[in-house]
Amino acid sequence: MFLKRFLPLLIIIIFPLTTSSDENLSKSKVFLEKLGQEVIEKVSNIDITDSERQNNFKKLYLSSFDNYYISKFVLGRYWKTIDKQVQKKFVDSFNNYIVATYAPKFKGWEGTFKAVDSQIENNYYNVKMNVINKEGPKMKMMWKLYINKNNKFKILDVNLEGVSMLVTQRAEFLSVIKNHPQGVFGLIDAMNKRASAVGS
Repeated sequence: MFLKRFLPLLIIIIFPLTTSSDENLSKSKVFLEKLGQEVIEKVSNIDITDSERQNNFKKLYLSSFDNYYISKFVLGRYWKTIDKQVQKKFVDSFNNYIVATYAPKFKGWEGTFKAVDSQIENNYYNVKMNVINKEGPKMKMMWKLYINKNNKFKILDVNLEGVSMLVTQRAEFLSVIKNHPQGVFGLIDAMNKRASAVGS
């Protein structure tokens, strides 16, 4: 009697959640393919200046990636050793460093981004993608993203051929901090110099 009474309510509650989840699996693939197309149009384009390329890349990065989480992750255990003012300084420097490092790599790049599968695990979407170069081998990528409180996708990590870019970047930064006499401040200075050198 109890089950018979509440079964319709359970169906009403569960079914929309399942439908929404299925829709978001498809939307996560569309989101990444659209991002890839924007990179080609706004960053790879050889007819724009390097300054425009960097500005366009930065806009795409800040709007699509959870840059605060990424900055915190790559700094690892050192994040808690610095105050909020230095944390903000680190985030800003890291964002500029990412732009300076990756924007030039896309100049003149030709290819396509094809999302082939999307799965959800613990509220995170794992999207498999093939990056097909016009000339060269096909690369396999795995993107990790989630939906934020504004109902927008945010990227947390990119896995290229089995290698996490976040884990790789953190290992590199921790090595710099460990070997630099100024620690985190030395890393920030190095990132700023890198960004300035590319932007000049």
